[in-house]
Amino acid sequence: MNVSKHIIYLIIILLIGLALRISISRDDFLHKWDERYHALVSKNLMSHPLKPTLYETPLLKYDYKIWYGNHIWLHKQPLPLWLIAISYKLFGLSEFVTRLPSLIFSFLAIIVTYLLGKTIFNKKIGLMAAFFFAVNGLIIEIGAGRIATDHYDTLFLVFIEIAVLFAYYNAQNRKYSYSVLSGVFMGFAILTKWLPCLIVLPIHFFFLLNSKTEAKITIKQITTSLITCLLIALPWQIFILNNYPLEARWEYYHHWLHVSNELDGQNGGYFYYLDKIRINYSEIVYLPVIYCGYIFYKQKSKNYNLFALLFWIIIPIIFFSFVKTKMQGYILFICPALFIITSWFFFEIKDKFINKNISKIAITFVWILLFSIIILPVRYCFERTGFGFKKVEANKYNYEYKSLKHMLPKKSIVLNVKEPIEFMFYNDCVAYSKNKLEESELAKINSEGYLLFYYNEISGTVQRGN
Repeated sequence: MNVSKHIIYLIIILLIGLALRISISRDDFLHKWDERYHALVSKNLMSHPLKPTLYETPLLKYDYKIWYGNHIWLHKQPLPLWLIAISYKLFGLSEFVTRLPSLIFSFLAIIVTYLLGKTIFNKKIGLMAAFFFAVNGLIIEIGAGRIATDHYDTLFLVFIEIAVLFAYYNAQNRKYSYSVLSGVFMGFAILTKWLPCLIVLPIHFFFLLNSKTEAKITIKQITTSLITCLLIALPWQIFILNNYPLEARWEYYHHWLHVSNELDGQNGGYFYYLDKIRINYSEIVYLPVIYCGYIFYKQKSKNYNLFALLFWIIIPIIFFSFVKTKMQGYILFICPALFIITSWFFFEIKDKFINKNISKIAITFVWILLFSIIILPVRYCFERTGFGFKKVEANKYNYEYKSLKHMLPKKSIVLNVKEPIEFMFYNDCVAYSKNKLEESELAKINSEGYLLFYYNEISGTVQRGN
């Protein structure tokens, strides 16, 4: 491919990806799951970066085990919240600014996907993989906060992919700096969404195996990555165990509960994820994976780079299929490998059959297959995003809550608020959905100098309580 054309194609793909991400991120309200919680905790983190809080001032009794109504909020690791808090510091408090870190990293991941495809295979495969990443509807929606787990799964995906890229560079150059960088981004991934990111280590091993690295050097390189990862991720774990022991121990236990129990109604059978990849990527996605496995099996001289990509896809699907709590975002981080293998499959089929002496029926089938590989992801992009024009139902309360900004005294408690998390994001006060306080609770808020208000849903105003 001509270098100038190659650069033009890459720029076009990047512009398409950026335009889709910006257009979908413009919703002027917070999304219910889970963006509103991340936004509020990030807002509070601006005042105290090492103390994540949901209810900044818990005037009423709460259960520290209830993540959607507690005080110290350790339900998720802190890095995405820190990034959003920094975004607020730089650009102010708004819904779009909440999504800015995800938007930036999701855009950068298009480039990372291109680099991975290019370095493992070639520029054409890298470009096509980048295109699939740029237009994927699930990635775009989840990065815009429209889907549960939102910014966490976006950043988790990107940090793992960058760690894999540096692992591959390390396998090609044997430079310890690449091992360190791979470990740094694994550490970032742990500080985002915990331990599944350790899949980078066996992927790193297969890259080194493919480059025929000596066993002793392989062990040193992978150990370097692991130690770096732990140096990044462990300090926070030690800090919260020392400072917030009840909440920290509960949340670590809660991680295990996801494995052994169906939480929050998020269930599905053993084939949940096998089915979801069809919906989230394309119906063709199974063929490239099966074909890749077949080619690897038939090779006399094994290409362990292929196996590394297969491992990246198959192991998370198998593992999370046995995890009781199921959400589509849990395996989002496999998508770069899926895109790269699908692109490799496209050119494998094209080179083997197009312009070859085969029957018209066979060549027609091949062209339909190649066309489907490209058009199905575009179709799903349109169905999910409307190419940037699809709107989602707004939460009317967000607009009403925003209209009250600066109208309430700082030390206010507001009752009868249907969506208290959003209310506290837009207003510097304490809000609860309950509409009545006990005498002891009234005495407490009075003793602490708080004024009582009630929210009127009909008028969208607040009224002073007694």
